[in-house]
Amino acid sequence: MLLLLASLAWSGVAEDLLVAADGNQPDSARKAAFARMSAEDATGRVIALADDPQTTNDERWVLLRSLGSNPTVEARDALVRYLGDKNALTRMAALQALADRKDPTLSGRIAARLEDPAILVRYAAIDALGRLGDPAALPDLARALEDPTNRYRGTSLWVRRKAAEAIGAIGTDAAVPHLAKALDDDDPEVVVAAMRGLERVAGFSYSEGRTSAEELAAWRRWAGGR
Repeated sequence: MLLLLASLAWSGVAEDLLVAADGNQPDSARKAAFARMSAEDATGRVIALADDPQTTNDERWVLLRSLGSNPTVEARDALVRYLGDKNALTRMAALQALADRKDPTLSGRIAARLEDPAILVRYAAIDALGRLGDPAALPDLARALEDPTNRYRGTSLWVRRKAAEAIGAIGTDAAVPHLAKALDDDDPEVVVAAMRGLERVAGFSYSEGRTSAEELAAWRRWAGGR
């Protein structure tokens, strides 16, 4: 009886989940199923299925991403709750879904995961802040760039490059001091990301006809004159 009631409670959503999560299904069918899962009237059933311990990680990922397209407060609050889940993949899915909501009031919640014990979750938080585009998150991203836990035995990890890219993706004048500082970073990939970010802010490039060293010097002069 309990299984029957659960089946009825999740009716429609469970079927749509199977389609949306199946890479062998046509894109049109997957998108239609995902859209139905994201509808307001499906909110409670999606959350209940995501909370079910028998739901797989891959299925939960799709369910949480659907909540990112769901405009309800209930969906938003569920995603915030999932940021504290014990499963790192669930935290990552929640971060990506919160970024999908394009709500700058969520940037503080997302930034709190920049100190997550799992580096992949920190990466997801950085990516989400870059996608959200809230200038208020720039100091948080700058701290992530300087965070010693984003190095391994003193060596810069790829997550630091992502932080520089996210600062550049926000692309406002307020990003310039952070990007200018990153021009002197010991990681060449961070330096390149900083130059590309400055290109975004400035609206032009110094790369044509210059060596890498000359381009770097030009951006230092430009940023210093701001």
